[in-house]
Order: sequence, then C-alpha cells, then structure tokens
Amino acid sequence: MPSDQPDRQPIATVITVNWNGERLLRACLDALARQQTSAPFLTWVVDNASSDQSVALLEREYPWVRVIRNTENLGFAGGNNTALRQVTTPYAVLLNNDATPEPDWLEQLLAPFAEPGAERLAAVTSKVVFQPRFLRLTLATDGFSPGAHDSRDLGLQLYRVSVEDEDVTSRVLMERLAWGPEGEGAARFSWTRPSGELLVPLPDGLPGPIEVGLRWAAERDKTATLTWDGGTVTLPVTTTVDDVTVELPGTAPLVDVVNNAGSIVLTAGYGADRGYQDIDTGQYDAVEEVFALCGCAVAFRTEAGRDVDWFDDDFFLYYEDTDLSWRLRAAGWSIRYEPKAVVRHIHSATAVEWSPRFVFYTERNRMLMLVKDATPRLAFREVGRYPLTTGSMALRAARHSLKYRTRPPVRPTFMRLKVLLSFLRLFPTMLAKRRRIGRTATVSRRELEQWLVAQR
Repeated sequence: MPSDQPDRQPIATVITVNWNGERLLRACLDALARQQTSAPFLTWVVDNASSDQSVALLEREYPWVRVIRNTENLGFAGGNNTALRQVTTPYAVLLNNDATPEPDWLEQLLAPFAEPGAERLAAVTSKVVFQPRFLRLTLATDGFSPGAHDSRDLGLQLYRVSVEDEDVTSRVLMERLAWGPEGEGAARFSWTRPSGELLVPLPDGLPGPIEVGLRWAAERDKTATLTWDGGTVTLPVTTTVDDVTVELPGTAPLVDVVNNAGSIVLTAGYGADRGYQDIDTGQYDAVEEVFALCGCAVAFRTEAGRDVDWFDDDFFLYYEDTDLSWRLRAAGWSIRYEPKAVVRHIHSATAVEWSPRFVFYTERNRMLMLVKDATPRLAFREVGRYPLTTGSMALRAARHSLKYRTRPPVRPTFMRLKVLLSFLRLFPTMLAKRRRIGRTATVSRRELEQWLVAQR
C-alpha cells in the first residue's frame, strides 16, 4: 500500500474528491495502490457529503486512505481546498475519482520537479485519455442551411447511438461531427454537420461482429454514408425518426482518444482541452510548457499553491483549474505537460456535459475568471457580449414562435438570466480579488494573454 513505508517521509499527498462516486472509487484507488514509485505518498479522499455508500466503502475496504468528510457539497474547488490547505508534503497531487492512472503515473508526474532549473515549476499536468477505446466512424450526408437566423451547415438529427442495443449516446465523442444537443427527454437530439467523425466506445473483449445502432431523422429524405477502417455502407434517412443497425466486423481497429494534453485559453476567453477528441497517434508525446493545467490529474508544488491560495471556492465547479493556472502564471510560476504520466478518464462521470448544471457553471465561471484575470479589454468585451447575446437569442426565439405559432423555448433564456444574476452577485467579490492579484503579480495581464490561442 502507498502509506506502508514507515521509515520514509511521504513527499506527496494524493487527493481525490468524491461526491456519490461509490461506483468509481474502487478502480481509482486500486490503481493508486498499484503505483510503482520510489516516492512515498499519502492518499486522502475528500467526501463532499455523499448520500450513497462511498464512506462505508472507504472505511471497509481502504483503511490506508484518510477520509475527510465535508458536511455539504463544496464542489471540486471547495472540496479540494479542504484537503489542499492541510497538506504538509512538498507536493500535492489531484486525481479525479473517475480516473485510473497507469502504474508509473505518479513517478512520471513528480519527476520534472527534481530536474535542474525547475525551481519555479508550479504544476505538472498529465496526459489524459478517455477510458474506453473507440471505433472510428465517419458520417457524411447532404448538407443544408436552415435559414437567415441560423448560419450553421446541418446534416441530420442524431437521437441515439447504441452498441449491441446498449445506449451509449452520452459516451460517444462527436465534437467534430455534431453541434450541441437540443430538446429534452426522448426528443433530445443533436444536429450533425454534413460530415464528420463519430467515435463510438466499445467494451473490451467484445467477441465477433459488432452491432452499432443509430436513431436519426433528416429535414428531407436522403442518404447517409458511414465509413470505417475496412468498410463503408450507405443508408436511407427520412423525415421520420427511425432506427437503423449496422453490423461491423469484430476485427475493426480501435483507437485511443485524447481527453487533455494540457489546457489552453482561446482568444475569446474560453478554456479548452488541448488535443480534445484527437486520435492518439503520438502527436502529444513531447514534454511542453502549457498555459494551464487540467485538474483531473495534476501535481502541484505545495509552495506554489499556497502562494496563490489554491482554488477559488466561489467557482464551485468548472474553470477553477484555469483560473488557478492564470493566477500561478501571474505570480511568475510555470506549468508543464508530462506525456509519460498517463491516466484514463471517464468523461463527465459526475457532472454530465451539456446538463443545466454544466451550462450554468461553465458560462458563469468563464466570466468570473475573465473579470479576475484578463485584461480590461478582453473582460469587458466578453462579459458585455453575454447579455447582448441573451437578448438576441430571446428575440429570435420569440420571432420564430410567432411565425410558426409555437410555444417559444424559454429554458435557455431563463438559464442565461440565472447565470447573469449569479455573476452579478459575485462581481464585486471578483473585482476585489482582481485588485489583490494585480498588487502581487510579477507578470502582466497583457503578457499572459500572449498565450491565448485563436479559435480554429
């Protein structure tokens, strides 16, 4: 066990925040127990007031783990801070409860801190790949433009993807194929682009041919072509929602897909995962300095974290790691990406991507981060754009409703108004934090924004 080294002082504390993650903890902690490292380390789990049997599991099966119990859910930021502010080891390491590290992960993650010239290295961030392996499909169909109020090029409506009749829609990677989801419940779908890549997760050891099911519809009757390594098929798509099944050979090759290879910030102030949904062909196998870390699997120099007071508790969930990165860099620290430190991650296992919770915190926290960290020009431009976009969206929805005599979709507008109200409540607090950052910064905001990446 990691803590069974009484004759040597631990040099790192590995922290995992848990909220109702009983189903995830075994894989994560068992992988930690298998670490092949010369560095003694402690393992702490912060439980954010789980209502499942997480704590009972920890007490029963993992007596070597220190459990810190919060009386309420403090989110990723507050949950980690509960432990980070108690750490006494030289290094503090964060690992998501839905991530499983490779056996040499911790050894590789901590090694850069000992290299010559690394005295101002604040954090080392891991190579994060998605947990399953994927079948790579390409979908192509005739495109169309919906009209003056929607400039997107659209293909077809994709409602469901299944493997062997199991619904895997939420785990399919289609960043390069589909726009964000629309609708609710059984009517929820995503518009695809005319062509793009569909990465379908497959379980290990699936014998024989693979049945992939698609539920789709289109604006008119047409065809769609699916292509994979070694085959292709053309299928009809109609205006009626319909299910089709494609049988693929069990020999179809599977690929690993990158989740994060260090993080970036776009020139519009959006945080992003470097390499997100790229097929892993070794293109991210070089050590690099990156602008931002990924909180999924990262090691900190404890001194650096204390220097900037760790995460911002007000963020709760999302953008807290990008904000921390920005503040570390403002204080003169650096951040490195280490490709040999590999973890496999179940994407959005706790907070579902595009859920109301996800949308609220990502949109609000992006603006909070810009108020705290960005130049006045970038912060004013992007924060000011949000209410204007909200009004434009509401007006467009109202016009569409009047034209087609339908009930206008009010949930998106209400969500954006909720984001604005929460942002305005925290705005004075963020301005005060901005002033404090500015008083101690050794790197200017303008200089830091040279790291920002143009939208592709």
